Amino acid sequence: MHKRGMSFVEVIVAAAVLVLVFGGLFASFQLMTSLIGKSKVSAGALALANQQMEAIRALTYNDVGTIGGIPDGAIPETSTTTLNGITYVKRVLVAYVDSPDDGEGAADENGIVADYKVVKVTYSWDYKGVSDSISLISNIVPQGIETTAGGGTIVVNVFNATVGPVSDAAVRIYNDTGTTTIDTTRYTNAEGKAIISGAPALANYQITVTKTGYSTDGTYVATAENPNPTTPPVAVLASQTSTMNFQIDALSDLKVRTVGEPVVDTFDDTFTDSTKIASQVSTEVVGGALVLTGGPAYVSSGSVQSMTVTPSTFASWDTATFTLTTPANTAATIQVYGVSGGVTTLIPGSDLAGNSTGFTAGTISLVTLDPVTYPALALGASLTTSDASSTPSILDWHVGYVVSEPPIAGEDVILTGSKTIGTDSSSNPVYKYQETNVTNASGEITLTGLEWDVYDVVLNASSYDIKEACSAIPYALDPSVSETLTLTLAADAARTLRVSVVDTAGNAVAGATVALTRPALSESDTTSGCGQVFFNNSLPSASDYQVDVSATGFTSEIVTGVSITDDVTLAVVLTAS
Repeated sequence: MHKRGMSFVEVIVAAAVLVLVFGGLFASFQLMTSLIGKSKVSAGALALANQQMEAIRALTYNDVGTIGGIPDGAIPETSTTTLNGITYVKRVLVAYVDSPDDGEGAADENGIVADYKVVKVTYSWDYKGVSDSISLISNIVPQGIETTAGGGTIVVNVFNATVGPVSDAAVRIYNDTGTTTIDTTRYTNAEGKAIISGAPALANYQITVTKTGYSTDGTYVATAENPNPTTPPVAVLASQTSTMNFQIDALSDLKVRTVGEPVVDTFDDTFTDSTKIASQVSTEVVGGALVLTGGPAYVSSGSVQSMTVTPSTFASWDTATFTLTTPANTAATIQVYGVSGGVTTLIPGSDLAGNSTGFTAGTISLVTLDPVTYPALALGASLTTSDASSTPSILDWHVGYVVSEPPIAGEDVILTGSKTIGTDSSSNPVYKYQETNVTNASGEITLTGLEWDVYDVVLNASSYDIKEACSAIPYALDPSVSETLTLTLAADAARTLRVSVVDTAGNAVAGATVALTRPALSESDTTSGCGQVFFNNSLPSASDYQVDVSATGFTSEIVTGVSITDDVTLAVVLTAS
C-alpha cells in the first residue's frame, strides 16, 4: 500500500502548534521560577525580621530603643544584611505608646503617657528591579510600673499654609548636648501630629520639619548672622510636654522677567457696520451703535458676539474696554469668551474675576489670562429692556494685547520674602529667604522650589526704575504654583511714584484715574491692565503730595501727606460702590 507523507503545509502547521504548546510551557516555567524566587526572597526577609524581633524581645526594657533615638537604646536604627545574594535594608522604629487603659494625655491616671513601647522592624529589598518590604510589629511592656526614665514628651504639630494638618511630614529631632547624640526622625499622622515620648530631659532640641516637594520649617540655633532666632531649640523637662507648631507647604516656581516698554495692539469695533460681528440675536447696528431690534418698539432682549480676536504673535493679553449707554429700564452686560478649535466658551470667574456675572462699566483687566490657555478671545454682550420705547446701546468695544516686550538682560534682582527667622545684633530682621539673581540674555530669572510667601522685589544698582510690576509687588506667591512676574523698566529717575490700585479682593483695577497733586504740580494717568500708573516727571522732593484715585463702580479714595524723596510705591484699595 502506498503511504502518502506529510505535505509542506502540514509540516508548517505542526511546527506552529508545537511552538505554541512549548512556548506556553516555557512561559509558565518562567513565571513559576520567578514566583519561587520571589517567595524565597520574601521568606528570607521574614526569617531575618523574626530573628531581629526575638533579639529585641531578649533585651532589657531600658535597652529597647534605637541608638541616638527616642527612646535611646542598644539597637541600630538602620543596617544592611546580605542573605542568599540579596541585600536587605533593615530599619527599626521604637516609640512609646500612651495606652487608653489608664487614660490618655492629660487624663492619664499616673501622669505618665509612655505606658509601653512599640517596635516596628522593616526589611526592604530589590529583586529583579522590583522593590518590596515586610514589617513586623510588637509591643514591649515593662515588668513593673511604666516610666520614661526621667524623660519628657515632644509634640510637634505641622500645618500647611491654610493651617490644615500635614500628614507624613518628616520631623527630625537632634540633640548633641547629652551623653549620647540624639538624631531620630518621626512622621506626622493624619492629624499632622508627631508625638515623641521619653525624650531625655535636656535643653537645645533642634527640630526640622519637611516633606518631599514641600518647604522646610524648624528651630534655629543662634549664629553670628542670626543671634536672636525667633524659634530657638526647645527644652524638654522631666514628665512635661513641650509642644511646637510649624508650617510647611508645597513648593512653587517663579519666573521673573525684566523688559522694556511693550508694543501693544488692539482689536477695535466702533460699530460703523456689522463686519466685526460674528453672531447676533435680536440686535442690529444703527447710527454707529449696536442696539436692540424693532425700534421704536424694541424687543425685550438680544445678544451679540464679536469676531474672534486671534493675534498672530503676542506676549500677553492686556485690557478690554467698552462704552455703553443704558437709559432707565435698560441694561447691558459684557462678558469675555475664550475661543479654541472653533469652540467659544465663557471664561470662568476663577480665571477672570467678575466674568461669570459680567461687566457693566469700566475697564476689564485681561492680564491674568494665560495666552497658552486662551490663544484667542471674543467679546459678548447681553442687552435687555423693560421699556419697549428704549434700548441700551454699545458704542464701541476694544481688546488690547501685548505684541512684544524687549528683554533687558543683566539686571540684578533682589527677592526678599516677608518671613523672618530672627533679628541681628542691631535688631534688624533676618529673613528666611533673600537672594540676588541676574537676568539672562532673555531678560529672565527662573526660580524653582520657592516657599509660599509675600516677596518684595527690587533692582540692585540699576540704571532703571521699575515702572510696572505685573502682578503688583509685594508679590504674593501661593503654594504649588508656577507663575511669572514681569517687571517693566524705565530709565532711572531721582524720584518716582508707582501707584497700584486693587479692589478689596486684591484684583487689579484697570482704567482707574490716578491724579497726583501738590502746590504747583498736577499730573494724572490711567491704570494699566495690571492696575498701575507710574509718575517720574522730575518730581520734587516733598512730603505733601496728594493722590486721588477714582474708577467707575468704585468709591473714590484720597491719600494725603504722601512723601516722595526716592522711589516710592503706594497701594490703594478701592471699595465697590
